[in-house]
Amino acid sequence: MNKYQHWLCVALVFCAACVVNAQPKLVFTPQWTAQSQFVGFYVANSMGFYQEAGLDVVIRHPSASKPSINYLTEGESQFITLNLVTAMSFIDNGIPLVNVLQMSQQNNLMIVSHTPLNGKESLRGKKVGHWKSGFSELPMAMDKKFGLGIQWVPFISNVNLYISGAIDATVAMSYNEFFQLKMAGQRIKDEQLLYMRDIGYNVPEDGVYVTAEFYRKHKDLVTKFAEATRKGWEWAVEHPDEALDIVMVTMRQSGAIGNMIAQEWMLKQILNQLADKDSGLRSYKLEPKSVELANRILMESGFIKKEITYHQITQL
Repeated sequence: MNKYQHWLCVALVFCAACVVNAQPKLVFTPQWTAQSQFVGFYVANSMGFYQEAGLDVVIRHPSASKPSINYLTEGESQFITLNLVTAMSFIDNGIPLVNVLQMSQQNNLMIVSHTPLNGKESLRGKKVGHWKSGFSELPMAMDKKFGLGIQWVPFISNVNLYISGAIDATVAMSYNEFFQLKMAGQRIKDEQLLYMRDIGYNVPEDGVYVTAEFYRKHKDLVTKFAEATRKGWEWAVEHPDEALDIVMVTMRQSGAIGNMIAQEWMLKQILNQLADKDSGLRSYKLEPKSVELANRILMESGFIKKEITYHQITQL
């Protein structure tokens, strides 16, 4: 090989390496600030699973004034997480979204009351706190269906209304607000809790969504991202202590205030909800039965105007 041929080979190898490393930067935005709720993504990033898949992924958290859906529709993020009922509402309003990975297989919503609850009828006419930013579609749908006449009182993100006694009950997530109430000294018994999953509203929650356009143009990137993310969640299941450490580091790096005990509680709750309630399996797929249930609940309560088909939301 002469000198010319040698340098030609070097140039070709260099160009090939550039092509391999020329993957576009992908931005992922969860629907809230850094916490254990999104542990699988942090693990995939920290353990190099995205890099192994040939992906350059940046995790960018939203703010109270700019939710994850805005990052997606404005083209600043390619992947976001959304609650299933929220995603279906966006689709109903003309935003074409595709679910490419479904982490949650169970519902975490609950209603916590100051007094014992004998089913949903005990909430008739009561003052119940709910998030001003949403996430309360299911209990509100229950209220409409059974004509309970609940007085809904909005709050931003804390449990002060309940603690002060200004409301009779509050909507909460089992992995977050419920733990906050316990840590605030509230002595809550099982008979004061009403889980939505136990009364016919077991609609799964968090999944990964992309725009339909991005899905059509970049199926290979979508597949790689989904597989690497799934690997991150499975690693977290097998190594919860190390996964918690990764969460705490991520929180510090993002400027979020984190309590390790609270994040450990959240991590256990979130990892438990990865499995189907009946089969106990972690499929990471949005099931047709879940879309059917969500459609029925949202349509009969008027939250969506027309059915969102399984093919429409998954492209399967």
